[in-house]
Amino acid sequence: MKDLRWLLALGLTAGFVAPAAAQKATVINYYTSGGESRAISVFAKEYNKRGGQWVNEPAVGPPAEQSLALSRIAGGDPPTAMQWSVGAAMKELADKGVLADLDSFAKAGDWAKNVPPIIMKNITFNGHVYGAPFDIGGVNYMYYSTKVFDALKMKPPKTWDEFLADAPKIKAAGYIPLAFGGNAQQEDWLFMSLLAGVGGPQVYSQVTNDHDAKVAGSAAVQRVFQVYGALRQYVDAGSPNRKWNDSLSLVETNKAAFMIVGDWASGDFAANHLTFGKDFGCSLAPGSQDAYIMVTDAMAFPASNKPEQVAARAKLVGVVMDPAVQAEFNVYKGSLPAMLNTDVSKLDPCAQLGYKVMLKGPTHQLPHFFLAFSPNTLGEINDVLAEYWVNSKMTAADATKKFAAIVARAGK
Repeated sequence: MKDLRWLLALGLTAGFVAPAAAQKATVINYYTSGGESRAISVFAKEYNKRGGQWVNEPAVGPPAEQSLALSRIAGGDPPTAMQWSVGAAMKELADKGVLADLDSFAKAGDWAKNVPPIIMKNITFNGHVYGAPFDIGGVNYMYYSTKVFDALKMKPPKTWDEFLADAPKIKAAGYIPLAFGGNAQQEDWLFMSLLAGVGGPQVYSQVTNDHDAKVAGSAAVQRVFQVYGALRQYVDAGSPNRKWNDSLSLVETNKAAFMIVGDWASGDFAANHLTFGKDFGCSLAPGSQDAYIMVTDAMAFPASNKPEQVAARAKLVGVVMDPAVQAEFNVYKGSLPAMLNTDVSKLDPCAQLGYKVMLKGPTHQLPHFFLAFSPNTLGEINDVLAEYWVNSKMTAADATKKFAAIVARAGK
């Protein structure tokens, strides 16, 4: 995240906003894939149904979305709301006074009771609530092509060692063993799943929750990097800089065996008229079947006392935090509702699988790196993951040492 002092230097205050039509809500978000677009339209339709006017302003990916939102705020023309990943990035905005608090809404909706504690902790800063969470994504899913595995007379792997034993056979048969796009987003998903699946949930928790540098530099984490590096030979030549939904398309078209991706992939399969059990299957990633790596999206609201912005904000919070609306949204998104008092009976089988694991309690709920590290720290981790992925001469020991040093700085 950029240093936000420049926003304040430009004179951002609660009243420094451009005029907006009453009940008109401009919402910046990065929901652009098929399933995501269907999901965000649920909010838009409900907002319009309640007498508002939803103005969608999409951006491709979180970095582009955040850049657009911050530039709008700095220019005195803030959006009504912006999709923001819950965690340190949201805290930075709150600390700079950029966001409106949602305390009255949280109290009225009893969010402390109805939102999981790990999420409430990450939307509450200095005693105030700053985000309206509407989904819980699990990033450690394995989505696979049933047709590829049936053709090979194989079963999806339950461990990474099992995959590494089968991958040469999958590749020899003309399929891509692992659908993957070489960018920070997909590298994070893969590495986090390996950290939980190879290192184990306890190691994962010690690295992320405790920022334990000793564990981050241990033999267990070095083994994670070894497996991460071994996977390079099982992706296709077109993987660099490929978007996640384009990587997933390789599974959807039976060109690749599987992909490590969040549960939002279910929405993409549904948007492409593919059927669970017939065309694709899912499980939690190899070795992490008893862990749920959580990430949460929320609506954040730039501070403003303008009556039209306040009214639009109130209406929009009411929409996104309505349990019935969240239920419908997450049917299309493929994720879990952030409100636990929501009917989940219509969620797809993949989401139901993650829901059961998440409900086992805190020891099974692992934080996405977004929740565990500051934007700067996460950027450093991403640099190491990217460097190691493209540089086959870099050893797992060297990567582990760099990773441990980053975790050590995060713990200070």
